[in-house]
Amino acid sequence: MSGEDRADRLRRRRQRSRDRALTDESGESDESAESETDETTESAETAKPNDAGETDGTDETSEADESDGPKPSVKDEQKPTYMYLPHGVRRDLDRAYSILKAEYEYEYEESFEKNRHFYPLVVSLGLEAVDELDAEDVRSRLEEDR
Repeated sequence: MSGEDRADRLRRRRQRSRDRALTDESGESDESAESETDETTESAETAKPNDAGETDGTDETSEADESDGPKPSVKDEQKPTYMYLPHGVRRDLDRAYSILKAEYEYEYEESFEKNRHFYPLVVSLGLEAVDELDAEDVRSRLEEDR
């Protein structure tokens, strides 16, 4: 059994769960939900990502953004990125998030999510700082962190 098969099964299972939730809200019968699930699964399986990681076909997230329903999941909107960080850096990152979240939510009375707001902010600000470094700056910074 390959990882791709498992990923496809998980994707189909998630789609069925979403369809069931929509069916429960709209009051449709189980049979119509199953046929819609099969059609959705087939279209998801045939949509292949291009070099930019985008799929061919319709963009479901743009349709969801136009509706007045709940926000789409961060997992549906953004590309997952995994990092291995030293314990101290991870602790500082978590602490910075906690402080900024509390200040932001107190000031603006709206949520500040780690994956939707904080991580993209940290990475974009970090990229701005990295753009100004040359190789010698990088080496000296790496030596400082040892």
